[in-house]
Amino acid sequence: MSWLRISLAAIAVSAALPVYAQTVTITTAGGDYGNAMKEAMWAPAAKELGYDVREETQSDGLAALKMQVTAGTVTTDIIHLGSPEGAQAAAQSLLEPLDYKIIDPNSVPAGAKSDYCYPFDSYGTVMSWNTKAFDENPPKTWAEFWDVAKFSGRRALRANAQDLIEIALLSDGVAPADVYPVLSTPEGLARAIKRLEAIKPNVSVWWTSGAQSAQLLKDGEADLVVTWNGRAQTVKADGGAVDYTFKGSVIGTDCLGVPKGAPNKEAAMKLIAAMTQPARVAKLTDFIAYGPVNPAAYEGGLIPEDRLKTLATAPENAGTSVFSNADWWVKNGEAAQKAFDEMMNR
Repeated sequence: MSWLRISLAAIAVSAALPVYAQTVTITTAGGDYGNAMKEAMWAPAAKELGYDVREETQSDGLAALKMQVTAGTVTTDIIHLGSPEGAQAAAQSLLEPLDYKIIDPNSVPAGAKSDYCYPFDSYGTVMSWNTKAFDENPPKTWAEFWDVAKFSGRRALRANAQDLIEIALLSDGVAPADVYPVLSTPEGLARAIKRLEAIKPNVSVWWTSGAQSAQLLKDGEADLVVTWNGRAQTVKADGGAVDYTFKGSVIGTDCLGVPKGAPNKEAAMKLIAAMTQPARVAKLTDFIAYGPVNPAAYEGGLIPEDRLKTLATAPENAGTSVFSNADWWVKNGEAAQKAFDEMMNR
């Protein structure tokens, strides 16, 4: 009977051992946005799947992705990027193809679909201001934002070419529909950089993360801030002396990609599929004012009617906006960033 006692002991030891869940690492921009994604999307999805999700934060997701993949030391399974960055990453072979046998291929409009980075929400890069500094008379256009004589005050802009290039041309009188045609001419980028160089002496802070831009607004450390509408809306909803406008906003989408060589590729695909279900991307708007890309999220009352006005892609908000052109950024992103960095260093 000794063999029976040994077998029973082995079973007892086996039962006592912990059962390890599938671990998936996700990299986000952190701050209010990262917390919103956790609460609305990946935490409930992870619970449903039985996954243990670990979060890392990076202010420049594309740079972090490129560093990991080129070094052959990929530690993250899912990375949160702007769609233009996602398109650049795909062009540089930094992402795995999305598995549309796991992810619903019909969950985003045909025009937004990507083979490498799944678009899940939309946002506007907007003009925001301290209401104590401007009372009832803030700048109403990007041209007025550039008018430092009429609208004095501390300005804060993102330390990155993306979105600022488009805004610079809007400030110079280019119509929204003409921004990318102008940028596609030889002198278009130079014109935008010249406008940024003109306002550079009046920029108090060049911010590097969305969380930082929100903190600048919250603390009143800047009077005029170029930021994302969700960041501005969060500060406003928390009682901050802040307002913003969608007029002249640059509308973009954010996406979720799986880095080339991710250690848990299949699990990452399953988590992306689960965390982007219509109810979960609609739930994201409970925490931050970024609108879902999935049309089904706007059905069945998943998003309250009064909240739609805070979303960049709502019909009443998108009329004067520029939609970020991922194809232009794939072709010209490196040149635009190089020109921006050279301007910053002059």
